[in-house]
Amino acid sequence: MWHARLGHVNSSYVMKLQRLGLINMHDKQSGKCDVCVESKITKKICYLVERQTELLGLIHTDLVDLKQTMSRGGKNYFVTFIDDYSKYTKVYLIKRKDESFDVFLTYKVEVENQLNKKIKRIRSDRGGEYVLFNDFCVKEGIIHEVTPPYSPEFNGVAERKNRTLKEMMNVMLISSSAPDNLWGEALLTACFLQNRIPQKKTGKTPYELWRCYQPNLKYLRV
Repeated sequence: MWHARLGHVNSSYVMKLQRLGLINMHDKQSGKCDVCVESKITKKICYLVERQTELLGLIHTDLVDLKQTMSRGGKNYFVTFIDDYSKYTKVYLIKRKDESFDVFLTYKVEVENQLNKKIKRIRSDRGGEYVLFNDFCVKEGIIHEVTPPYSPEFNGVAERKNRTLKEMMNVMLISSSAPDNLWGEALLTACFLQNRIPQKKTGKTPYELWRCYQPNLKYLRV
């Protein structure tokens, strides 16, 4: 009864309240509460997966919609491409969702030419903008992995990177009192800086793992 009176709080808190003399509970709670089991159920934990050990082994991608403000260049969206091994990120600003395939072709040509390697796999969500990727990936021998429906956590690398980029973008806009329509420039700057910030696991910057030498940060200014 007290478990229900207290909004189905954890039983350990009910026992603690009794020890403190705040409630008087005659009977001990036995078994699990069916209502709690139904209402507090969570998804299974996404366990850590084995990461790639070479550049372009796996590319994470996602498209983000910034409806609230159009950039000065007339952009409403941005697309990210993240290398799984180095976490080196490229961001492209686009006007329409269907442009994501065109920027992927641009990205593919650039990175494969610069690194003299081929993209092996690409991982995206089930967004309609990635439908065009399927036939192209089959022709190029690229494995296109898609996440299960309603499970953005399976595209966690891209989701976390998007959040980090947007947070840094907002901080720079607010701290500089810049207008919101400069979000595109702020986002590209955030990506530039994130590529030069060391990772916790490796202790190296994505830039160093991508370019094989350390970046120069002496010229940076607020």
